[in-house]
Amino acid sequence: MKYLDLKLLLFIVVIVLGTKLKSQEFLTPDNFTDNTIKNIVAVEFWVSWNSSNEFADLSELKDCSKYRVDIAKYPELQKEYDVTSIPTVIIFENGEEKERFKANIMFELESNKKEIQGTIDDIMLAKFN
Repeated sequence: MKYLDLKLLLFIVVIVLGTKLKSQEFLTPDNFTDNTIKNIVAVEFWVSWNSSNEFADLSELKDCSKYRVDIAKYPELQKEYDVTSIPTVIIFENGEEKERFKANIMFELESNKKEIQGTIDDIMLAKFN
């Protein structure tokens, strides 16, 4: 019985941690600056009613922190960062916008993971030059 209880507990811990690691972090006006001022950050400006067109590969980007902003909840961030189409992915380095990837008229991001990752890689390499 103890062995089964231990296995069940371990299973629950793995599920909970796996969910936490995969879950997407969201930015608000209160935490935006604190989270984008650190190193390289990819932020997707997004809205829940358009979740079918979100940048699904956001969590797979490497060498950067990744966040989403729901512009329906925080239109002030949409205005401040002049987001005119969704989704829009902005790459920041130490709080400064380095690159912007915008959606087309069909609300689809025209750039892919490879292009966005390439920008992140270029920013990383520039640190060593």
